[in-house]
Amino acid sequence: MLSDDSSWSTLDEVDRKIIDILNKNARTSSKEIAAELRNSGVDVSDRTIRKRIERLERNGIIKGYKAVLSSVSSTDEFEALFVKLKITRSVDSILESIKNFVKTLPNYLFVATIEGDWNMIIVMRIEGSEKNPTSRIIEKFSDQILDYKVNSIQIRDINLLNMSLLLLT
Repeated sequence: MLSDDSSWSTLDEVDRKIIDILNKNARTSSKEIAAELRNSGVDVSDRTIRKRIERLERNGIIKGYKAVLSSVSSTDEFEALFVKLKITRSVDSILESIKNFVKTLPNYLFVATIEGDWNMIIVMRIEGSEKNPTSRIIEKFSDQILDYKVNSIQIRDINLLNMSLLLLT
């Protein structure tokens, strides 16, 4: 992870377009990226694209590439779990335990601590026959949970570039 977002602030429009193209298909060649950029009015060579991608990788902007497998369920349904913990001196420890547990679940999207009426939000994809993926969290930590609320949400469009900024914190 990057320690600050200074590397992100140095991205120009060409870098952002490269990242956008790679987010759509990480296997896009530098030649194809250069052609797409030329079609949009940016005059760059595939060698320039390769150098820019290398710099983005070296600076930690691009941390790697992964295969995204098609799911058995093509659902865009998710559950958001809001958790309010019992007041205790070990709240931070409990929050960390919940985060660590949630990260082991295959269908979690994100987990975050929040301020206000709730201590934490957890968003999980609804997969197959499991209609309440957050129920495992509620059951496991029921002794520490004062209150919780579960909402169904639908996520259709995600700005991957902006979502990747979450990794910097």
